[in-house]
Amino acid sequence: MMENRKVTDSIYLIDAKVFGIPDFTSAYLIVGEELALVETGPAKSAPLIMEGIRRVGVDPRDISYLIVTHVHLDHGGGAGTLVKEMPRARVVVHEKGARHMVDPSKLVKSSKGVFGPLINEWYGEVLPIEEGRMMPVKDGDIINLGKGQRLRMIGSPGHANHHICIYSENEGILFTGDAVGIYLSDSQAQALVPTTPPPEFDPDINIKTIEGFFDLDLRLLCFSHFGCTERVNQTLSKGIEWLMKWKDTVSEMLETNASLQEITERFRQDTEALLGPNKKTDALHRWVMEHHLPMCALGYLNYFQRKKGERMQEGMFQQTP
Repeated sequence: MMENRKVTDSIYLIDAKVFGIPDFTSAYLIVGEELALVETGPAKSAPLIMEGIRRVGVDPRDISYLIVTHVHLDHGGGAGTLVKEMPRARVVVHEKGARHMVDPSKLVKSSKGVFGPLINEWYGEVLPIEEGRMMPVKDGDIINLGKGQRLRMIGSPGHANHHICIYSENEGILFTGDAVGIYLSDSQAQALVPTTPPPEFDPDINIKTIEGFFDLDLRLLCFSHFGCTERVNQTLSKGIEWLMKWKDTVSEMLETNASLQEITERFRQDTEALLGPNKKTDALHRWVMEHHLPMCALGYLNYFQRKKGERMQEGMFQQTP
């Protein structure tokens, strides 16, 4: 039986159990005069999300907002399924990502380009959302749930250019999505692993995003992967450190024409050393090693290829009389 976790008196963590793995993907129910759900998980997690909401004592039909940090399928793929059960809910997403919720065909195609046919098995069918149910937002927009629960949308590109984090001003909580990384919260080492997917990942922009979080009055970081930590500054610093480390690593390896496989193996070595005996579960450890790290390596490789193309283009312009 699934159990929710109480974060504060008005915030609850629901385990979406993506890929059937517990303690890997969080959704958060926020209770004010109105109700909001941060992250929907994929379509396959919709029954678990509904069950989790009911276990708090809330009718899912009373949800007013489904807030998606970004449109990647493990974060927003279930929104189209859930809104059918939540007639009052509007789907909140960055204005740059809204079109992919209305027509998810390109998003699904892009995901299959990274993970292949496993996408259908992992996530389930991604249903489109009527445009009238969408609520596009941008940096600085506020959703006031009442009872002092004001949620500020924080534009947080780097992982994806349409990424937002959600800042609970009253409680000093930042819902980080994938902006800081994957937090293995029950590890003794409290390990943090970057998440750097193609096609939009940019480590320089991602680092600037995390640096901006130090300016917020934060008490807790609540991760979509997975759970919350009070070690705010230490965890943010670790996020920056890992992004810089892997950028330097890949840059050096590309000087010797390293392959994607070789970069992936280096990431595996780093991650294995980080996790060591503190890995959470065999299933999660295996997924990170077999699927997550190749995606991260591809994201860095894609970043450097873009930068190389930009430099070549700049050189062409400089040579033009």
